[in-house]
Amino acid sequence: MGIREPKLATAEFSRDMVETMLTYFDAYAEEGVLKVEVTSWGLWLPNKTTGGRQFLGLAKLPEGYRQ
Repeated sequence: MGIREPKLATAEFSRDMVETMLTYFDAYAEEGVLKVEVTSWGLWLPNKTTGGRQFLGLAKLPEGYRQ
């Protein structure tokens, strides 16, 4: 078996989230790369112009959370 790097994070995307990334790709990408921040409350697109961030979404609630 080959060398395997440890997993640092896992991000889950819904179809709507992927469509949002495509819609806003040019506005948020730097040099053709879109950065996504992962937090316990969801995924975010950092805004290089304002220094803020745009909420991308949360594909599903984490285990242990109920509505």
